[in-house]
Amino acid sequence: MIGDPGGRTLGISVSIVNPSLISREGLRRIVADGGIDVHSASSCVEDLPDLPPDTEHLVVVDVPSLSEQLSSLRTLSEREHSRTLVLAEKFDLPSMLSCFDNGAQGYAVKDMPCDTLIVLLQLAALGHKVMPSDLADVLRSEDFRFTPPSLAQPRDEDRSNLSQRENDVLCCLMAGFSNKRIARKLEVTEATVKVHVKAILRKLNVANRTQAAMWATSRGYAGSAPQEQRAI
Repeated sequence: MIGDPGGRTLGISVSIVNPSLISREGLRRIVADGGIDVHSASSCVEDLPDLPPDTEHLVVVDVPSLSEQLSSLRTLSEREHSRTLVLAEKFDLPSMLSCFDNGAQGYAVKDMPCDTLIVLLQLAALGHKVMPSDLADVLRSEDFRFTPPSLAQPRDEDRSNLSQRENDVLCCLMAGFSNKRIARKLEVTEATVKVHVKAILRKLNVANRTQAAMWATSRGYAGSAPQEQRAI
């Protein structure tokens, strides 16, 4: 990472959200000792001061429960701040996916060395998606492998009776879009997107959106998400 002679990481700063004063101060010192500027530290997102206008600022959300994590992410989304990393006590795949669906840039588990945390914060602040190494164990335990099709285009029997709109959503899933981004791209509500995703999982007989994307890839779907409608 790029740093100045004093060991600081140029252009990168963080704000910390943690309800415990002791934990908040401890995290502040870890981040500062790692060469990243700490802009602020607050007990909740509502108490955060104005965030820096630069794009390489990251809000670290370190709150106990999933409901608090999601609430914090939604509040930050309303403030038009797009880069947030959630610190979790332990890895939970559904919780991680929910956080990404609600705008998180990264999701990390606290059981890691301080140096690793600093690197993850730098990556997230620079716009990279950050996920815990625990995800690799989950992927190994699931059978995501499919036999590649011999045809370039999916056969009619492979479409599993998906509607045109469900095909559009499936292509967005293949592109890794969150529900919020799919809703914006297709000009529908997030609730409507969730209904389509559930229908896709049921019709394809898969457990999650990752398996749905792998199913489509294995059957030759092009994976090109519909173009966003832009006002002229």
